[in-house]
Amino acid sequence: MEVTGDGFSRVTVRGNISQDQVLLVRVPRDNQPPLNIGVRIRIGNQSAINLPNFAAPAPHPAMTTSAIYSTNSWYAGLPSIAVSGDRYSVVTYDGDNAAYGQRQRRWLQLDGQTQAVTGGQAACYSDDAGGWRDQEIAALGNVLAVAYCQAGQVQAEISLDRGATFPITRMIEDQNGFGAQRLVQVAIGPDYTLGVLFWRFNYYGTSGQSTLYLVEGTPTAFDANNTPTGYQWGTPQNLHAPSQDVTPLLMHMEYSQGGDLAVAFGYTYFATVAGQRISSARFRFAVREFGQPWRGGEVDHEDNVVPSDPHVALLGSGSTLEVFYAYEKSDGVHLMYSANAGLTWQTGATVAIAGAMQPTVHPRMVGGLKRVDLLYCAPWGWGYELHDLHWDDFVPGLQGTPYGLTQVSTTAGGTPPPGCPTGMRIRSLAWFGYDAVLQGDKVAIVVHEQNNDVYGWWGMWGTPFFGGWPTGTGALAATGGAAASYQPAPPPPVLLPGMGGTVPTPSQNDRSVMSVIVID
Repeated sequence: MEVTGDGFSRVTVRGNISQDQVLLVRVPRDNQPPLNIGVRIRIGNQSAINLPNFAAPAPHPAMTTSAIYSTNSWYAGLPSIAVSGDRYSVVTYDGDNAAYGQRQRRWLQLDGQTQAVTGGQAACYSDDAGGWRDQEIAALGNVLAVAYCQAGQVQAEISLDRGATFPITRMIEDQNGFGAQRLVQVAIGPDYTLGVLFWRFNYYGTSGQSTLYLVEGTPTAFDANNTPTGYQWGTPQNLHAPSQDVTPLLMHMEYSQGGDLAVAFGYTYFATVAGQRISSARFRFAVREFGQPWRGGEVDHEDNVVPSDPHVALLGSGSTLEVFYAYEKSDGVHLMYSANAGLTWQTGATVAIAGAMQPTVHPRMVGGLKRVDLLYCAPWGWGYELHDLHWDDFVPGLQGTPYGLTQVSTTAGGTPPPGCPTGMRIRSLAWFGYDAVLQGDKVAIVVHEQNNDVYGWWGMWGTPFFGGWPTGTGALAATGGAAASYQPAPPPPVLLPGMGGTVPTPSQNDRSVMSVIVID
């Protein structure tokens, strides 16, 4: 196994033992003798890694699944989804199956009426092999916005015809090689304001500084179809600056129907406590009620873990803004709820499955009821599945109904090396293998599943894939908007056709398969 620039690596050993076991791991090294490592395994008490047996949840009763793309590239994955009308737009990574560094940004669009899939692709000048999601998409009406990080830059590409063309390009920030940006997010407000959120890292010799920035663009004019014709961009707003370089979590932001903006973010940093070096994860929240300055703080924290990401969703607006904040801890997924725009919090729900990760939460009002879906990746069988905790009418503290959206499966296959047993192919949800957004009363999800041959890595040596708040140095520097009232833009009377490039028919046998799932 090799870490190729992304900083994340994970080894999983599965099985059952009835007595002490010793695993011997042989590690090849360039121009050095192999390194042999012994790992002793003993049976312990129930813990974060010694889990009880859980019953698999039933499939979601109102779910449709449409495969949209497949590839055998090692670079595929890390998808993001946006929906406008009947078009599901997805951005993901793809690349050459054999050549290292030949990564692409793949764009896909599913027509919900005809089920036709079209798309396109663009060059990607970052050869990061992929633990980070540095490309995001957002949509509203005929506007499709793609934001991405690469080569020390943050860039945005904006379409005014649902992805058919991208006439507006914007260099949000260029570090000229003296720093880096990661984990970009993009969102569109109801008035077509564009928000681009990203972490910047500046390095000074042996030390560094991490800062969370927001850049917003506002429409300069609208055409007869109520679509913006251009954007005017503001200066970067410093939302939070920890006192040191940190490892951030994949974050999320959302505009409310009243023009408020909320951000869920977090990071892990290292500290020395009582002479011991520990890591500490911080989960934070920031909100800007319309016309007001930014405020926020820490929602929760946990030591000695490196979690995945927090997610935020909103109902209402202003001082009674309802905030749903989902995040991962070592004991499972947590959902916090606020009825007053984040001033106070209470526990909304928990998913007590250690190892559950990457939650997203999706509230909406349906027939006077507060329907909520909490999605998360759950360790199951030989891999991960996408699960859903559903409420027809959400009440904080009352548990929802669990459902399964994908399923881990295993089949015999693969060519074993000499002296090894028969191989196995495992179908599982991939790393950061889904993204989800609301589509009216429904939830639209893009899913990346992998078919992994357990011997697929054999013989690949030498190739890319072998084997709070006030204490920050600068926070919340920007103020809110100055308008007296918030006016969402009217919807376009005509939705334009969108992407038109040809996309091959997907195969369920390829290494990576992308699908769109819609649940009610």
